[in-house]
Amino acid sequence: MTDSKTEYFRRDQAKGITAPDLSKDCTYAEHIVRARGKRTRFTSVSLDRCKIDDFGPQLFSLLRDSVDDDGHGVVEHEELMKSLRETALSSEKGERARAIQAQRYAKRRLESLVNWNCSIDNIEKKSLITWAFNYIQKYFRKA
Repeated sequence: MTDSKTEYFRRDQAKGITAPDLSKDCTYAEHIVRARGKRTRFTSVSLDRCKIDDFGPQLFSLLRDSVDDDGHGVVEHEELMKSLRETALSSEKGERARAIQAQRYAKRRLESLVNWNCSIDNIEKKSLITWAFNYIQKYFRKA
């Protein structure tokens, strides 16, 4: 069960939130450990505005009610940590190590993930990042 009153924050560039690449699927651990500076279908957010200073100079708040109303998912911090712990216990060596490192990063940043649920069938691949950038801005406001 989600709590729409939970506030989530993200730091990014002043021009807006970095666009996700909705064509790239990856695991939670891959996003957290390997995707720093790269785009995946997730957007990292934090429960604590002070834990994410290295993401960029501008602070944004996630408009959680809008995210929920439009059918996107938020992987809550506790749910994310549980999934990473399960992966660390049940996966092969490489994925296990990645999940352990992801747990450290996610715990330090009180990280949660926005999982964008968008239909991209009618969008040209070369236009996808620009479309995604414009699309997700409405879900954040400058704090």
